[in-house]
Amino acid sequence: MTELLTLAKYPFLNDSKGYVKENSPSVEELLKDPLYERARVIGVERLDNAFKYRDVGNRSLSTESDCIRELFSYPIARMIAVCVDDTYFKRRYALGEAVHAYKNLIKEPAFFLLKISKEFNLGIQHFKDTNRLSVHFTDYLRYAPTRYKEWKMINRGVHKGYISISQKDLARLIQEALRSRINNELDSRKCNNIIYKIFSSDIKRFQNRVMMHRKKMEAAPIGKLSIDKLPPCMKEILVAIQSGENVPHMGRFALVSFLNSIKLNVNDILKLFSSAPDYEEEKTRYQVEHISGSTSSTSYTPPGCDKMRTYGICPVDKVDDLCKKAHHPLSYYKAKWKKDMKKEGK
Repeated sequence: MTELLTLAKYPFLNDSKGYVKENSPSVEELLKDPLYERARVIGVERLDNAFKYRDVGNRSLSTESDCIRELFSYPIARMIAVCVDDTYFKRRYALGEAVHAYKNLIKEPAFFLLKISKEFNLGIQHFKDTNRLSVHFTDYLRYAPTRYKEWKMINRGVHKGYISISQKDLARLIQEALRSRINNELDSRKCNNIIYKIFSSDIKRFQNRVMMHRKKMEAAPIGKLSIDKLPPCMKEILVAIQSGENVPHMGRFALVSFLNSIKLNVNDILKLFSSAPDYEEEKTRYQVEHISGSTSSTSYTPPGCDKMRTYGICPVDKVDDLCKKAHHPLSYYKAKWKKDMKKEGK
């Protein structure tokens, strides 16, 4: 029972997948047999909770049957998410699974976290004599939420390419690695017609909720910002943030400083960020106010095109003719305004 409980709590593990593959009924039985009705209900529940609360939710796992239903609900939820066929919804669901896993992982011993980190190919060093942990800087940069002050590399100890982390930090890195994996897996799969037919009412309900969410966000005025005039780099960063991607600090810095430079106030900038699946107002407000100079002595200017390319946040494959002539995102925005006004005869 202990082993089955672990598999149910972490259905993304290779052992969990192996158990489902070995013990699950046929797809048709899983989707139609009354015996698995509760697993199907839980699958939908995972998606509902993820969309509402950014967590797929807790359920009783006190019996073997509870654990088996929980295990089977995971692939069902994933298949339904694919059929909803909406990037925002899929990102929100992936975040819900990852956050739920993190809440369990912070209660686990170090050896368990080390075992899981291997499944994500994380380069972790564990010094048993001091119980100290460190992660290779490439994995740190890939998964650390460096938009937060405590995660910036300048606040971390680095030795021979490895960065010191706590046990809780490792759980957070696994959360990001899991979220990234689920995102990629959902994006690479196509909707199963049987799934769509059986869960059509739930799928349409989720699609309507996402549509209503978008309409609500679009209806909210965002100062004088004209999104269609944003340079490709800023559009790319904004879309990534609103889709729930783990955008690096420099990307967020570039966007906020750009928006501040075109005279958007703090609340207007927060509105753009608020549609993100992982939006946290308090932390986002702190970052925006700091970059815009509201709570610091400096109002930062956005980096130029050369720096954007250096940091890998220039979408070089999506630049247009106007972008090729510009040397700074702000000059693109101004040129776009002039060009469009000329076209409109103003």
